[in-house]
Amino acid sequence: MLNNKVFKCENIRTMHDTMIRLYEAARLLCGLKTPTEVARLLNLSPQVVNNWERRGISKAGMLDAQEKVGCSAVWLMTGQPPMTVEGNHGTTASNSSNSEQKGDEIASSAATERSTMAVETDAARMSAPQRVRAALHNKGLTAAEIASVAGVGVDTASKWLEGEGPELTLPQAVALQNTYGVNSVWLTKGKGEPGIAIQFADEYRPITITNWRAIPVVGRAQLGDNGHWADLEYPVGHGDGYVDFPSKDPDAYALKCEGDSMRPRIKAGEFVIIEPNQPIEPGDEVLVKSKDGRVMVKEFLYKRGGRTHLISVNDAHKPMAFSDDEIEKIHFVRAICRPSTWRPE
Repeated sequence: MLNNKVFKCENIRTMHDTMIRLYEAARLLCGLKTPTEVARLLNLSPQVVNNWERRGISKAGMLDAQEKVGCSAVWLMTGQPPMTVEGNHGTTASNSSNSEQKGDEIASSAATERSTMAVETDAARMSAPQRVRAALHNKGLTAAEIASVAGVGVDTASKWLEGEGPELTLPQAVALQNTYGVNSVWLTKGKGEPGIAIQFADEYRPITITNWRAIPVVGRAQLGDNGHWADLEYPVGHGDGYVDFPSKDPDAYALKCEGDSMRPRIKAGEFVIIEPNQPIEPGDEVLVKSKDGRVMVKEFLYKRGGRTHLISVNDAHKPMAFSDDEIEKIHFVRAICRPSTWRPE
């Protein structure tokens, strides 16, 4: 319970400096005389006020006091005058106090904005629940409304509104951002601005993909090291069905892949689109057919000393090298297509 003695110097000498200043402002500006009256004005529990007396006022609490008591948040934090912000018309305690108040109230709106910004730059030192309070406490929201949006219990939401309780998860912060427009990164990390600075309203301008045509499936390629070619020997321009794909290469063809050496890049049952007229660069996937009949899809590393070096995406399969006189053809793999893209003739 709070000590409800009237504010006196001997009662507050052991309090945190920020709380001494808050009680002084509450007395001069609002005519409040007890801690309970301050707690009621700020809509706080007695326990929160007791904690502030020992540890100091939270940053969210300073912003709240600035609005409801009329004292500057920067003055609460540092003691640097002026005490009040523009627009405050506090209760008169004495002639001298009244004169001091009027002098403090000369602060301009620019000074008020600077004081608020000075506290916001310290947001990283606040806990996530304190940032929730700073962002949502004055929106007139109930704990039940916040709990429904964030997917938490009402008790947790109530603690957040007091600047206490558990830390927010990212999904909870994003839910609050989507509903109330408060920056989820600021809520969780204290970085950036409290409000959402960027709204996504990009013009929808899709790029039309041209050159679609039916690419004939002419065989199968093994994705393991001991590849084989199952040449279906269809006439030129025909094959075992087609894969719809945009290609400028008039000689493009498709192969159905089997095995796992290129997994997860290429899965068994998928189709690769081959463009034999496309130059090959290191890092490209390629179809390699050796003169002994093996056909495989690998990643081209480099060519040196008359030997072509290849690897698999899957580390379980060792690198390979072929001499020039062992290779019948090596073609560029343009794309990988899902089995659902295949259609019969």
